Amino acid sequence: MSLHSGLARSAIAVCATSLLFACATLPSAEREAKRAELDAMADTTIDTLLAANPEAGEVLDRSVGYLVIDMKVTKIPVFGAGKGFGVVVDRRSDTRSYLEVSRFEVGGGLGAQAFKVVVVFDDDKLLEKAAGGAWHYEAGAELAAGSASAEGAVQKQPKGFKAYRIAEGGAAATVTVRVARAKPFLDD
Repeated sequence: MSLHSGLARSAIAVCATSLLFACATLPSAEREAKRAELDAMADTTIDTLLAANPEAGEVLDRSVGYLVIDMKVTKIPVFGAGKGFGVVVDRRSDTRSYLEVSRFEVGGGLGAQAFKVVVVFDDDKLLEKAAGGAWHYEAGAELAAGSASAEGAVQKQPKGFKAYRIAEGGAAATVTVRVARAKPFLDD
């Protein structure tokens, strides 16, 4: 088997596995445990963000809410895929919504990385859209090694939010076109 066909089969396996997990439902007790796990992850991530970026505290204080996503992404030449889970915190109503995120990318690069994304909203409609799930498209480059990372993207940057990325580990160098889909998760 050639290296190229082996990589293609690996990419197909990653995508198929993602689809299988996306279709699975959790029993009530497992949903509650997953919610608690995501809430704890979000709280820890916010603490990490504030320790590294004290000015983020002022942004959070003025916000209507925020989103925290825990992502894992693998990139092989040509294809990449990632999966994550997160929580949207609506500070106006003190409610939480949970999301499942799938990411697919096409382009050059290689690597695997883990990171957290924090998006702080000052626009009510954008927060509500995030809680309901959304598609996100971008073209960009990423370079990551361990807890250090750099990222550049070409995308429409609407006002109404501020995004932070916290690298956790892995190594990757990519130039890709990416699409991510966030959809509600753990709904009763």
